[in-house]
Amino acid sequence: MTVQRKSYDVVVVGAGWFGLAAAKAYRQINPEAKMAVLEAAESCGGTWSKNRLYPGLKSNNMIGTYEFPDFAMTEDKYCVKPNNHIPGATLHRYLTDFAKHYGFFEQIQFNTAVNLVDRNGNGGWRLSVSSPDGNQIYETKKLILATGLTSTPNFPKYKGANDFEGPFFHAKDFCKEAPRLQNIKNAIVVGGAKSAYDVAYALVQDGAEVDLIIRPNGNGPVWISPPFVTPFKKRMDQLLNVRWMTWFSPCPWGEEDGYPRIRRFLHGTAIGRFVVNTFWKVLSNDVVTANKYDSHPDLQKLKPWHSAFWIGSGLSILNYDTSLFDLVRQGKIRVHIDDIERLAPHSAVLTSGKELEADAIICSTGWKKESSIKFAGKGGEQLDLAISEAEKDSLNKNADATILALYPGLKEQPQLRFKPKDSKTLRYYRFMVPSQMIESRDLAYAGMISTVSTATCAAIQGHWIAAFLSGKLDRNPGTQKEITDEIMLHTQWGKWRYPCGYGADLPDFVFDGLPYVNMLMKDLGLEVRRKSNFYRELTSPHLPADFAGLVEEWKENHKAKIE
Repeated sequence: MTVQRKSYDVVVVGAGWFGLAAAKAYRQINPEAKMAVLEAAESCGGTWSKNRLYPGLKSNNMIGTYEFPDFAMTEDKYCVKPNNHIPGATLHRYLTDFAKHYGFFEQIQFNTAVNLVDRNGNGGWRLSVSSPDGNQIYETKKLILATGLTSTPNFPKYKGANDFEGPFFHAKDFCKEAPRLQNIKNAIVVGGAKSAYDVAYALVQDGAEVDLIIRPNGNGPVWISPPFVTPFKKRMDQLLNVRWMTWFSPCPWGEEDGYPRIRRFLHGTAIGRFVVNTFWKVLSNDVVTANKYDSHPDLQKLKPWHSAFWIGSGLSILNYDTSLFDLVRQGKIRVHIDDIERLAPHSAVLTSGKELEADAIICSTGWKKESSIKFAGKGGEQLDLAISEAEKDSLNKNADATILALYPGLKEQPQLRFKPKDSKTLRYYRFMVPSQMIESRDLAYAGMISTVSTATCAAIQGHWIAAFLSGKLDRNPGTQKEITDEIMLHTQWGKWRYPCGYGADLPDFVFDGLPYVNMLMKDLGLEVRRKSNFYRELTSPHLPADFAGLVEEWKENHKAKIE
């Protein structure tokens, strides 16, 4: 059987937020390029693809903070009113419409999975692909990998799993498995993240009672906030992108926002750190008080174990039609700080000895925080820093020393209930490009970050990648040593900044997302201050709409370079 071969100028792998944004920007900058977008699922959307939707699923963000800068989610078209969360089905439709609006929907090849990537002897990359037409080989000059961080489930292994005799699956498959969940009376949901709460809530709405199991040696229950916080009832999803509030999160690219002195004062002086600690204490207490955790024994079990300062993008927002916490008070959701020791027919035995009856078990246990794309031979080796383990250890120590000198407050790490495991940290330039690919300019990752500002980060990462692969950045990477030092500093920062989040494994942004995109914009030669005056620049949230027209603005500023 002959294997088909296809050739492209650029291939984008993944049609979620980041893949769609990268495809759009690349098409705008290189309109003549022959492009393909490969998507393993049957539709656009990634997390919001058709096969992952279930009734009641909504975004954490409200309307206005979860849309691409150049494609407004208007009320007349998408029927989402102001200050409302966005239904999953609406997001799926929106992302599909985006690809159609920018003219590359026909270039998306669905049900098409990349099995292996290798260097092409003629330059560029060779992809081994499975599709409805059979196995194929794709050759491409440029490759953008946008499979993201929610592709490969982290599924626990329990003793006796084969004996359970009921539906037992990861939350990723909640939609697919829904027909098997009809008429169940008791369910177990494993996990303390927002997705576990979503599954538990949906099951109760369908008439089940739920035992929610949160392991005692993890990060604990998620920080989950009411949609409106502070005495002024401001939207949480907007506050995270207010300029002056971002100053209270120390990060090595923070000064890219153009306010280095205030940041140095806040994190480099004792008085400043007192102000920072007070800010986070007030913010945390506001959420704890609003949720009334101490009003019920099971609600107390959902009280976060650590300050919100250390959590990262796991910070979530209550977006349910009725009160989740009322279901806990009513005993419809029973909370256990425990772990499953083994499974038996239609039951689970916990390490405490308690046995729970269950018709189904859904594991909302997160994702393997790595790319699902596999590289052949030395192609994979080129994704890491070209230094020895001894050199890496030395650079780690130097970066740690620099971080703690810049941000002494990070020395006071939280007391974790587990020993952090050794992990393979993603070490890429600007969190997108392996250092050994900077010179060849033919590979970039989009979406290998965890952020509460998904839409804005996706759009600006996509623009940056398109310009980088085309050799059209204004501010280019420095020497190999400068690149390596910066990568080590940025990635080691995550370990200190978000030990209760994903920081040790990958970029994790909360208040850090706005200065991150500002850094990328400076690389592109774009103006980072998007508001009409100084006061609004500091106090108004930077919404996706504030970044509309960036590609057109960039093309106007770079006519000579483009032509």
